Amino acid sequence: MGLFDFFSNKPTPKKIEKISARMLNEHHQTQVRQEAIEELIAFGTPEAIGALVRRLGTNFRDTIKNEQEKRYIDQVLVERFGERSITPLETYVRTEQTISAAIRTLAKLVDEEWLVGLCVDTLGQYSPTDHRSIDPKLQLVDALADHPDDPRVVPAVMPHVLDHDDDIRVKAMDLLESKVGKDHPQYGEVVEALVKAMKDPLASGRITRRAARALGGLDADFSDRREELEEFVPDGYSITENGRLAGQ
Repeated sequence: MGLFDFFSNKPTPKKIEKISARMLNEHHQTQVRQEAIEELIAFGTPEAIGALVRRLGTNFRDTIKNEQEKRYIDQVLVERFGERSITPLETYVRTEQTISAAIRTLAKLVDEEWLVGLCVDTLGQYSPTDHRSIDPKLQLVDALADHPDDPRVVPAVMPHVLDHDDDIRVKAMDLLESKVGKDHPQYGEVVEALVKAMKDPLASGRITRRAARALGGLDADFSDRREELEEFVPDGYSITENGRLAGQ
């Protein structure tokens, strides 16, 4: 970077990174962070917009100031930059860990089909055995729960009934139990996924009980599988005379 660039207002990568560091530092005064935000807005380049998106995924301990700044940036991204914000937001959702706010901002800029497609594709990047990406998986399952009628949601969430993380497993089972009826095309597959969760020898009691409750909620009939499943039924549950799982 030449001397002229250093003293100019040219939005070089180094300059944007330096301004971003001020914006993302919770120990700076609010005025300092706000000035940094305004500088990035004035630049208006894709890199500057991407830097603003990063603020959506950063949380400060001062929750009031934190939410005020995020709301302002959300407004700027939607009302000032509009379609120019879509690609930086999409990139952030696909690559970062704290993505809920970025998803909410995107929802104001794109239609439901596009947004669900992004969330499904991104969740598909993360294997149920991936223990390093717990936060984005949790947030993506939450986001997909807001769009239960899209046929892509259930197949995308179903593998995470067997996720490495218990909280993700519970969220996945919550979604499937509430959104899948006997007329759903994946009903049988969902039941089998939940049976695997209940039979999982490494699962905690929390998971096996949640799987049993979901199977009961789905009215799954195990009349012909009683002998196979009885040893896996968790404490507090039983297979009733009509072949359903129910709490005792």
